[in-house]
Order: sequence, then C-alpha cells, then structure tokens
Amino acid sequence: MNSQDIHHIREFDRFYTRIFRLTDKYHLQTTLTLLEARLLLEIAENGYNTANQLVQVLRVDKGYLSRILKRLEERGLLAQTPAELDKRSKILSLTDAGNEQLAIINQRSDDQVRSLFTNLTGSETKQVISAMQFIEEHVTKIKE
Repeated sequence: MNSQDIHHIREFDRFYTRIFRLTDKYHLQTTLTLLEARLLLEIAENGYNTANQLVQVLRVDKGYLSRILKRLEERGLLAQTPAELDKRSKILSLTDAGNEQLAIINQRSDDQVRSLFTNLTGSETKQVISAMQFIEEHVTKIKE
C-alpha cells in the first residue's frame, strides 16, 4: 500500500468520525460518552457481562474501564453482582434506568443512520452495506 492509499483511508476515517459526530463529548445528545454508551450496548445486547470480556472486546485499559463501570453504577445505570463461581468476578447488568438510556441511544442511532442515508435507493443501500461488510471482513482477517 502506498502513502496516497494510506492518506485516502485516513481521510475517510476522519470523514466517518465527523459525520457520525464520534468526537462529541456526549454521544447523541445524552449524558454519556461514546464509550459509556458502547458499554451499555455490549452488556445488554451482545452478552459481554464481565469486565474481562469488555476489556478484550473493546481493547480498553482495565483500570480505565473499571472507573467507567463504577461511574455508570453510581449513576444508577449499571449493577454489579458477584459471580456465583468466582466471587472476585462481577457480573454486569443494566438497571431499568440503564435499559431506558440504551433504548434512547438505539433510537437516536437509528434516526441518525436513517437521516444520513435517506437519499439512497435500495440498490445503493445494498452497495454501501456490501462495502462495509467487505471492509469488516478484510480488516478482521488481518487482525486475527
């Protein structure tokens, strides 16, 4: 890959970050950062319910994650209970307030995508999704 190709990929990354407003302090006009919102999603929808699982899937520092989980718990969005087999390990789950917050985030995320891609035809939408899948599959192969 030459430097011009690298430049184009990095340029697209910056475009994507800007268009989805990923650098906003709070995600989708909530009181949560992007990482906090992502943690709620991973716990509730993707079944990652321990800090160790979250560290692996999100590749975040364990100490940093611990502080964020504590903050989410203090805000009443997350509950941590000792695991039955290993009391040192905590099982993470969303509280009712956490589930409500996640529902808001999911709705706003859906609305954001719908708004950004509203002018695409069905065929164009399929092309975009196919390109995304190609990138995901290719990058996944490299990382494994």
